[in-house]
Amino acid sequence: MARYTPPPDQYHPGLKFQLRQAVEGGDLLADVLQKSLWDPSGRREVVVLVHGFNNHEGEAGTAYYYFRDRQYQRAFPTLTPPAFEDILADFFWPGDAAWGLFDLVDFLVYPAAVGTAREAAPRLARHLRSMPNLLTVHFVGHSLGCRLVLETIIDLAQNGGPHVGKVCLMAAAVPNFKVKAHGSLADALAYAQQVGILHSDKDPVLRYAFPPGQTLASGDEGFFPSALGLHGPSPDVPGKLDPFHIDGAHHGDYWGNSERAPSEIAADRIAEFFKFAPWARSVGNPQGGPEQREASADPREVGHMRTV
Repeated sequence: MARYTPPPDQYHPGLKFQLRQAVEGGDLLADVLQKSLWDPSGRREVVVLVHGFNNHEGEAGTAYYYFRDRQYQRAFPTLTPPAFEDILADFFWPGDAAWGLFDLVDFLVYPAAVGTAREAAPRLARHLRSMPNLLTVHFVGHSLGCRLVLETIIDLAQNGGPHVGKVCLMAAAVPNFKVKAHGSLADALAYAQQVGILHSDKDPVLRYAFPPGQTLASGDEGFFPSALGLHGPSPDVPGKLDPFHIDGAHHGDYWGNSERAPSEIAADRIAEFFKFAPWARSVGNPQGGPEQREASADPREVGHMRTV
């Protein structure tokens, strides 16, 4: 008996990047399948949303739907649906198991999911390179999806592709030692224009489940490592960083489908970090990208940044 439930009926993403063979569990597709309601290749700028571990396609779609809902509420000047469909791309990858009623032990598949995230990254990077007009890509990642995001950026940095703008990492299931200077993922943070890191030391998943799960994953994943999303970055992590502690946040409090107060705080920080409203109005305008806007912005509006 499967546990799959579909996303809300109102969920209709304008751009979808699909790497799943099945809606629950299953393997990676060989290449990203792009599904577009409109403008399949004309985008010059896109924000890719990347879900984390143990989300079937319906759960990921639900998270993406509520992400939009929270950001519409915070957009100033006002944005209304479907404005975000001009800038967002929803990415789906199989970081879950199809064990139905045995879902409570899905955590046993986590070590394999780390490898799936690493394998998915070059396929996403290859697809982004194939988009003929894409100049800049931004990312919002959660949990193990943050690992996929950073691996994708490494591929783009090494093999060419669109410029990497803003990157928001939420509850990142990424070993701290990998993002420190000379770590295998340090160049990803340094390559991005700006990296927002939302973290919480009250996250039980990252505190208790991440260290043993990461230890059991194949490759150089460390021995009971600490997670970037638990305590945030250490001083020797390179890049233009914008870390923010979300007091009391649990692992599921970031996308917007939680009713807890930390979810509201996370949505506020994401809105401040991206400033979606003027961005959505200028998508496709070569003079309206975030780099040009930030260069002329009031410094008080740029956010809390730490340059290392």
